[in-house]
Amino acid sequence: MNDVIGMHDGSILETHSPERCAGQVCCIHNSTEHRMRAWPQLWRDNAGFMERTCPHGIGHPDPDDLKVRTIPAFGVHGCDGCCSGRRE
Repeated sequence: MNDVIGMHDGSILETHSPERCAGQVCCIHNSTEHRMRAWPQLWRDNAGFMERTCPHGIGHPDPDDLKVRTIPAFGVHGCDGCCSGRRE
């Protein structure tokens, strides 16, 4: 069975099955122990990456999704500092 996750436009995204990423870092099934892990996820279909929404309502690229990307620009975002711990 595949998982589902909310998308930026309010629709639902069907993801791959957990077996497909078993033993690998995956922002959906195998998150690392990063500081944003408990924040809600949101798939940005318009940009093609997963983000986490902080308690202040700011979208931050999911660190685990960034680990599988080869384009560093995906990490650039309008940041309020809470993803790095500068603001709680």
